[in-house]
Amino acid sequence: MIHVVTHRASLRIQHLAHWQVHLLSLVCYALLAIVSTYPLVLSMDRQIIANEPGSVDGYLGIWNVWWTAQALQTGQSPFFTPLLFYPDGLDLFWQTLSLPQGLLAFPMTVMAGPLVAYNLLILTGFLLGGYTAFLFVRYVVGSNAAALVSGAVYSLAPFHLQKVVDAQLEVASIQWVPLYLLALHILIERQRWQWALLAGLLLVWVGLGSSYYALFCLFYTGLAAATWALKLPPADNTEQTTAPPMPGAISWLTRQFSLRTFIWGMTPAFIWMLLMLPFLVSLLQTGDEYLGEARNFNARSSADVISFWLPSPLHPLWGGAIERFYYSLHHDAMLWNVSFGLVAIALAAIGIATTWRTNWRWLVVLGATMILAMGEDLRVFGVETGIPLPYRLLAGLPGIRASHRPNHIVLISILLVALLAAYGAIALFRRWPRQQSVLTGALILAVLLVDGWAAPMPMFSRSIPPGYAYLPEPDGGLLPIPIHLNLSRSENLWYQTVHHWPIIGGFIGREPPYPTGRYTPGVRELRYGRRDQNDILNPGWPELAREALAANRIRYVLYHPDTMGSSLPTMRVLMDELGLEPVYEDDRLEIYPVPEVAQPRPLVYLGAGWGSVEQDAAQRWRWMGQHADLRLINPFDEPRVVHLHLHLESFEQSRPLTLYMNGTLFGTIEVSRAAMRRVITLMLDPGTQVLTLEAPIDAAPGRQGRAISIAFMGIELHQER
Repeated sequence: MIHVVTHRASLRIQHLAHWQVHLLSLVCYALLAIVSTYPLVLSMDRQIIANEPGSVDGYLGIWNVWWTAQALQTGQSPFFTPLLFYPDGLDLFWQTLSLPQGLLAFPMTVMAGPLVAYNLLILTGFLLGGYTAFLFVRYVVGSNAAALVSGAVYSLAPFHLQKVVDAQLEVASIQWVPLYLLALHILIERQRWQWALLAGLLLVWVGLGSSYYALFCLFYTGLAAATWALKLPPADNTEQTTAPPMPGAISWLTRQFSLRTFIWGMTPAFIWMLLMLPFLVSLLQTGDEYLGEARNFNARSSADVISFWLPSPLHPLWGGAIERFYYSLHHDAMLWNVSFGLVAIALAAIGIATTWRTNWRWLVVLGATMILAMGEDLRVFGVETGIPLPYRLLAGLPGIRASHRPNHIVLISILLVALLAAYGAIALFRRWPRQQSVLTGALILAVLLVDGWAAPMPMFSRSIPPGYAYLPEPDGGLLPIPIHLNLSRSENLWYQTVHHWPIIGGFIGREPPYPTGRYTPGVRELRYGRRDQNDILNPGWPELAREALAANRIRYVLYHPDTMGSSLPTMRVLMDELGLEPVYEDDRLEIYPVPEVAQPRPLVYLGAGWGSVEQDAAQRWRWMGQHADLRLINPFDEPRVVHLHLHLESFEQSRPLTLYMNGTLFGTIEVSRAAMRRVITLMLDPGTQVLTLEAPIDAAPGRQGRAISIAFMGIELHQER
């Protein structure tokens, strides 16, 4: 009888035409996007949603969108940019490029610029996030109205709003994960190659958008494949009775576990691995050189047991109290907002209570993802229990150890909570079948007002100094000061969207090895605000710096006085010593052209491995350890024969000094205890070459932990006449 009433009064939402259902859901999530992000819609071309720290990542996201459009328009690969970390360029594949978002926004980026395109992508995260969750949940539960509620639960989750406020485009774009889970579960059910291929391609697509979400979707793939491969009696009795007898353990395994289902479920991971193989091999070869080691951040961004159940810390009524409470438990927490939302929890609890016997698999994978979100060790109400969790087995693997956000797997947990909330909504619809439409609207409104309300959103804007209009067309590189290497500042990237010049450095998710920014004369002094006037090099400061800037085709040095603070007077002294004169200056930008060198010459300067300058009354020197680099610049377009003059002596006893040119053995010289001079003749290719010096080391007297080998009193480079 209940079934009949429900069917007859299933009402408008359940019986809308196919296209009407999809249109209704899109309109619903579009309205939710506009309301929940207010007042973004009023300032799409002027501001972004961002708190103070989030403004840094926000303008990085804008640059990513802009660069993707630039690459597509010029026929370049989006995965490599010559515009950052000049002159080396930068491989963006493992960075936060978020290519799917850039491709999605490409037409708008070209027509209206990257700022408008970025803001549309933020709105799209709500619109498509809700819609793709709707598609996934609708496939599982078969109810349009319940799936409509679930889409709101997913798109308005406090975790998603937090990523929007943090202005992290790659993780605020939540729309691709439900599509992957939809394809994966259709594959597990139907076990067809076309679904396996689609799921594998979607997994790659998720990874191109966010390496975090790809990693966690891989985890989920294994969990789901194993869970859905489990069989519980009396299911599959027919298959069991018709199967031939087997040995005990194998027979038990085949009765309890479907290897076929597991293999089909894992197929997307195999396809992903096959397509990603070249990049994975490269990652294994470079180790942490490009991605870094971030395990020390794991505890700070791992979920406490309580954090899933807290009300939204962004809510204008109670958010401040929730934030203070959590920081009282974890004073150094970061990225900690993983709340499911109160309405979401209530609906999911109803769904669990009414369907747990048939939906136990969803509960298993939900619990597993929550455990993974808690990181390497269990934390309960701020107490570090020291109990190890499964993530500890994974945290040290290549690639995974560069991830410092284990709690971001909560996005999948939230999607599963949204699914269970759909079952809760269905239970309410059955209780009040004639009020389904009203209940649907009321539940969506409750989700918005309780879980998804953070309005008015914090807005941020950054203007571009008008002086950039005075720069000519790009022809070389720019040295912006402050450089902001190793600092969370993205101003220089935002300015680049206007001037289009390659720049020294550039803020990204993970800083790559960049010897240019650390060792190049001129760059080094203006980066750190200090110089060594009496060094072992000839020429030295400022001639070496001026010529090295010119040899690297750094055409302009740009001062930003409004952001240089107390360093500005010192930096003006360095600029005076360099002899550079401004062609434009105001309170936000000063432009200093780097003059061409009348008579260029090969140059040598110090790289890694050198001690500080030491001196006595007679001379000055630097010690090298076991390894030290000399970096040599040939400013010409053809190879040149050069003579490297070394004034050196060995520590306490003679020892061999082995030389490697760009990693290839060049030769060995014996360095005596007494001071000596040696001249090394080299054929120097155009550009910058690295001469590595290697010598046996001994402990330095009176310097605990310091090992030295050879002292250098003078280094010069001359070209053959």
